Amino acid sequence: MMGSSTRTAILTALLCLGLCHVLWNQVQAGTPPKPSIWADPSPMVTKGSPVTIWCQGSLQANVYHLYKQNISKPVETEAPQDSSNKTSFSIESMSTHTAGLYQCTYNTSMNSSSELSEPLPLVVTGAYSAPSLSAHPGPVVASGGNVSLSCSSNLTSGTFRLLKEGGADPPRNMESRTSHGRGQAVFPVGPVNTSHVGTYRCYVSHSSYPYAWSDPSDPLHLEVTGFKWYLKVLIGVSVAFILLFLLLLLLLLIRHRRQGKYRKSAQRQADLQLPAGAADPQPKDRGLQISYSPAADAQEETLYAAVKDTQPEEGVELHHQAAASEAPQDVTYAQLNHSTLRRETTPPPSQSEDPPAELSMYAALAIH
Repeated sequence: MMGSSTRTAILTALLCLGLCHVLWNQVQAGTPPKPSIWADPSPMVTKGSPVTIWCQGSLQANVYHLYKQNISKPVETEAPQDSSNKTSFSIESMSTHTAGLYQCTYNTSMNSSSELSEPLPLVVTGAYSAPSLSAHPGPVVASGGNVSLSCSSNLTSGTFRLLKEGGADPPRNMESRTSHGRGQAVFPVGPVNTSHVGTYRCYVSHSSYPYAWSDPSDPLHLEVTGFKWYLKVLIGVSVAFILLFLLLLLLLLIRHRRQGKYRKSAQRQADLQLPAGAADPQPKDRGLQISYSPAADAQEETLYAAVKDTQPEEGVELHHQAAASEAPQDVTYAQLNHSTLRRETTPPPSQSEDPPAELSMYAALAIH
């Protein structure tokens, strides 16, 4: 039992080693990636014009091969250009013989070959006279409607091909049918929308030479109507929303500014006005303002007389509270204690007597 298990393990290990060796050789050799192929300036070339076919592969490539459909051997072989990973094949003058389906491949220094590239259809135009193209019922179609593009030619046996200029879609192909001694093909289009708007041309080719096309037909411009009002409604709604948003934003800004002004005005009034009988401990922007205790009418008259007879110091002129009717910025308030303004000397009161009520008044100090 143990011997059988050992032999099985050994065989499995040998099989794994062989498989790993094959995989390692493949990793070392590497599988060359498939090359890409394209035509410059275009895969549709006017008869007699030059064209260049490019093949791009790997930096390990040492030779490129160009193949044409139905030909087993390469039609051309080129080395990479300037140690790059691509090369070019030039055709000096396009003709019906050089038109066809092309592919390319390359070999590496380890004698491995890449896969064939995707096929490149190289078309020559101008092999036949141009067909005619028309629209039925007309080139202007309502959105959602249908239109037929009819292509006709003197070539009664062949294939008609409809292309839209600037479009990414491949051409639409349709076999011709004979009508009134001419070859004709009708391409239905619709229901139409904005994607169908554009310029169309058609070509015709013989059945035996599918890559040799005629000259293009005159351009036909297809217009679609009835969809513009959708755009107008959409634009109108968008503009209305934008205007409404701006109006709301403006109203919010105005309200914010007004609230700020109201707060500043209320604060200013609160700063300028004091409650009755209260003193402002920290006067700001109101000058020096100190309240006084009410006293008897006789004492007030005496105090007023004392203030009237008192001379101001260093150019300061005292005025009565009636001068407060002048502009606030020209008035400074001060508390004047009658005990400091009286000319006569009053003996200090005895401790047994209650201290007299402190008298003060508002006086305006005009600064010169």
